Amino acid sequence: MNIMSDKVPHKESFYIEAMLKNNGFVGKRMYDEFFPKIRRMVTTNSGNADDARDVFQDAMVIIYKNALKPDFVLTCPFYNFLYPICKFVWLRKLNEKSRKEVTIQDEDGFIVEENIEDVIHQASRHKLFKEKFVLLGEKCQQVIQLALQKKKMREIAVLLNYKNEQTARQQHFKCKKQLIALVQQDARFAELKD
Repeated sequence: MNIMSDKVPHKESFYIEAMLKNNGFVGKRMYDEFFPKIRRMVTTNSGNADDARDVFQDAMVIIYKNALKPDFVLTCPFYNFLYPICKFVWLRKLNEKSRKEVTIQDEDGFIVEENIEDVIHQASRHKLFKEKFVLLGEKCQQVIQLALQKKKMREIAVLLNYKNEQTARQQHFKCKKQLIALVQQDARFAELKD
């Protein structure tokens, strides 16, 4: 591990250590715990159980290769690292099959990009925003969620009992500003902003 690194290893780093030591017991536990979720993602997006097994295996190889790098540190829960990689692998396979751009539906809202490091980077950014989002007041969370659902400000004003559309717009702006400030104050922001 790189001594100069300021990355704090996540408590689930034992999964990575087990992979590097070829620990069969932990490997089976990883499969039992994480494969059903990956299978669900693949089978709800034009795949079958065999495709899901291939995706899972390919993702584990990618993770293993990353773990061999001396400066690699797992800084999030293992599944948060595994899932976007599996999604990337499956999207690439779908694109190869169909010869056209396809997107994958999932419950986590990750957007898959072409570069695996971008996928991992985006997942980390997504996680940071989610962490800070829950620190906002309930009203702020509601106004941001409604705006993300593409609701019009007029509708948001009615739903959240604001005086008018202009007040809803001002609240949305204020809440967004507050969220951005919370994100920017986090030490991880500097390495994720590029």
